[in-house]
This record gives sequence, structure tokens and C-alpha cells, in this order.
Amino acid sequence: MPGLAESSRTNSCRAERGATPQARNTPLGTAGLASARLIPAGFGPAIPRLDGVPVEQQLWQGEEAVARLCCTFITAGIADPDAWAAAKPNPLAFLKRTLERWLKRHHGDAIQEQFSLDLMLSTSLDRYFVPDGSTAGAVSQVFLVLEPDAAGYIILGPTLQLLAGVHPRLPVTFIHLFLGALNRWVRVYDYCDALDRIESLREWYESDPEGGGVELPDIARSVPAYMKKRPLTAKTTTRIVPGIKNRLARQLLELAIELDGVSSKNERPVIGEESRELLMDCGEPAPALLAVFERNDAIEGCFDEESQGMLELTPEPNLIIPFNGESAESAAGAFAILSTVCETLSGASRVMEIMPGNERLN
Repeated sequence: MPGLAESSRTNSCRAERGATPQARNTPLGTAGLASARLIPAGFGPAIPRLDGVPVEQQLWQGEEAVARLCCTFITAGIADPDAWAAAKPNPLAFLKRTLERWLKRHHGDAIQEQFSLDLMLSTSLDRYFVPDGSTAGAVSQVFLVLEPDAAGYIILGPTLQLLAGVHPRLPVTFIHLFLGALNRWVRVYDYCDALDRIESLREWYESDPEGGGVELPDIARSVPAYMKKRPLTAKTTTRIVPGIKNRLARQLLELAIELDGVSSKNERPVIGEESRELLMDCGEPAPALLAVFERNDAIEGCFDEESQGMLELTPEPNLIIPFNGESAESAAGAFAILSTVCETLSGASRVMEIMPGNERLN
């Protein structure tokens, strides 16, 4: 490369002719100085100098779009402009650091205690999308996408037994509040999913002349009887909770009521028809949480069997939050929704930590 590796070959004859007698008779003790005098300027190997030359060169695909989105995030107060220097200055690294720092401030550590979720930022829901020249700098349509990397795990039985001892309708009320709050934003695989799965299998086997002898798991027997009762109204639950003498039972219900309120702060966004068409070939969203009544019960067995085929089709994301990357107001609104999701997940994590029978194995 010009200016980086210029050199010339050493011509020993010319170097000899250019030396003075005093230089040739220089004592060994001053060899370092003598050698410098023996080679006239311009005839020795030149050492490349990198002063002022960047030691790293970077190229980013879609850099214009990323830079525009960075500006929007800074204007919306989502990103910190002081983080630009730490990103060196790489707009993709800046966005990544922005998401990481934002999640850190919004209970990311608490969420990771119980859930394994990935948050992605993209200009397309098509995983194989390659922008052409006409859309390279467009960020008018951006998506925040939440997908589970693995399903969390919760055992409900001991908690429901505790609440049943207080009031026969508190178990189903707790489930209505706790799982209902989570299901607003992420998919929870519970006894309802297992019952639907068995019903679908039953219909399929009944239509197959050779499938009549197949024995299916009895999911209904795994569901406690008190789950068939109606949940208490919000007014009745609020009135009952303060009088509960069992401290743990009272705390569980208080947190479940709070969780229900937090998850209702924002409505789940709706994506447009064009984006919906990109998901037509996707499978059902992968569960972010598996909720069973007892360890290794029929519900867990049904999940294990069904999970074998969950990835045959690319799962639809659990949550998609669209926004206009050109608008600071739109971006702020999207992250307000994401904040509600994070509050819900972190609140659920707090509930799960104190639910009896769920001591962490690691």
C-alpha cells in the first residue's frame, strides 16, 4: 500500500564507496554509531511508519440506515451520545451497546434469572432479507423482536395448594393473574396448551382407521379440581388479600395483583398486513415458559413430545414491536411498550423466586 511499506535494496558496493576511512576504522565500542554512518541516507531498508494511519478499517452493510437510527435513538433519549466514543465509532456496535445498556436499566438481570429471551432490532421480519440499493438507507420501518432462546420452567402445584387452604377460589385466581399477565406479552405453555394438543391428536387418530388403539395421556387428571372454579373478581380479591394470615400466601397474591396491573399499562402492538404476510410460513411462537402442576407430570410430558416438532417451521416471534425509525416519538413509544414488557417479566421473576417448590437447582 502506498506510504506504508516503501523500501530499497541495500547496495553493498555503493555503501562501501560512500564510507570514509574514519568510519571504517571506528572501534567496536561505537559499532552502533559506526553502522549508522556506514549506510548513507536512502540506501538502507525503510521501516514503514504508521503515524496518523488508522490501525483498523471497517465496512458495515447498511451503514447509512444504522447511522440514521442512531441519531433517532439519541434524539428520543434512548441512546447516550457519550457512548459513541466507546463504540469506536461503529454504528452497529453503538446500537448493540445502546440495547444492552437500556436492558440493564430495565431489569435485564432480574429477567435473566427465570427467562432466556433474545431481543433483536431489525428493519425486516424476513430472516433472509438483503436490502437493495433503493432501501439501503431506509429506516421508516423498524422492528423490536422478542424471541425465547429456551423455555423457562415453573411448578405451580405447591403454590396452588397453599392458596387453596386460604380460599377455594384463590388458586384459579392466582393463575388468572400470574399467567394472564405473562400471556399478554410472551407465550406460556400450560395445561390449556396440553389439552388442546391432546384434543388435536384425538381427532387425528379418530380419522385414521389404524389409529384407534393409540392411548393418549390423560391431561385432565393432572389438572387440580380447584382449577375448574371461576376466578374471584378483582374487587373481591383486593378485599380478601389484606386479611390473609399466611404471610407467603398474602405476598404471592399481592405480587400477582401488582403484576397484572403492570402488564396492562400498554396494549400489545399490531403489525401491518405486509409484515404479517412475511410470517405466514412461520410456526407457532416457541414458549417462553413451561408451567406445570408437578414435576414430570402429564403436561410436561406433552410439552416434551410437542417440542420435538416445534422447530420444524421457523417459529413466529413471541412479540413484535414496529416503529418508525425516522421518528423520535415513534421510537420512544416502542421502547415504552418494551419497558412494560420488561417490568412484566421482571415482576414475574420475583413471583417465581418465592413460589414454593421452585428452588433453583443450579
